[in-house]
Amino acid sequence: MENLTLPALTWSGATAFWHELPRTLTAGLVCVLSAAPLAAALLTGAPRALAFAAVLPIALTLTGLAAFTAPIARGDGTTLAALSRVDPVLALLLSAAGLALLAPWGVVPAAAVLLVGPYALAYGAVRGRRGLAAARGGVILAAYRPAWALTLTALTVLGAFAAAASAGVLALVVAPLLLTIAARQTTALLTEIDALQTGAARTGAARTGAARTGAAQGGAR
Repeated sequence: MENLTLPALTWSGATAFWHELPRTLTAGLVCVLSAAPLAAALLTGAPRALAFAAVLPIALTLTGLAAFTAPIARGDGTTLAALSRVDPVLALLLSAAGLALLAPWGVVPAAAVLLVGPYALAYGAVRGRRGLAAARGGVILAAYRPAWALTLTALTVLGAFAAAASAGVLALVVAPLLLTIAARQTTALLTEIDALQTGAARTGAARTGAARTGAAQGGAR
């Protein structure tokens, strides 16, 4: 990726999403349907614990949706079968934020999920990591470029409001689009981090070689 600016990556992610629109809309529908248990719990006045537990189906679907959108972000084709590649452990970690909201300090893990969650989902799909490894990767990426994480969080919140304002119509688009953008950003960040690590390793090797050469010359004297 030649242009690693945030606007360019966001636009290219949206463009890649548009090229796969029929499939992404179908995937978005699956995501909307996975929210049915939560909607039913909220509409029927179910206990808060049951309502927050109903977040798990959505989290499971999002892990499969991340696997579905990662090839789109790379410019490759994708299939709806990718939606079945769910990550139960990562889904449990993400849905735990809903349960944590029962506590007075619950806003803290909820905010953390908004910041780290999209990158954790995208990292797991892009690098083939699962569970805690995917969550750890999301934390690292969010800490590496916090401004990008905050921007993606803002897009997530705006997307949620847009979906609600459109009576759920835009919900078909929001999750696949945001995860495609997240995967695009994640790929760019990983490319940059890998390049920095390679450069640091080469510099370290060069310094070690120079030190050994100096020591050998000193010994010869």
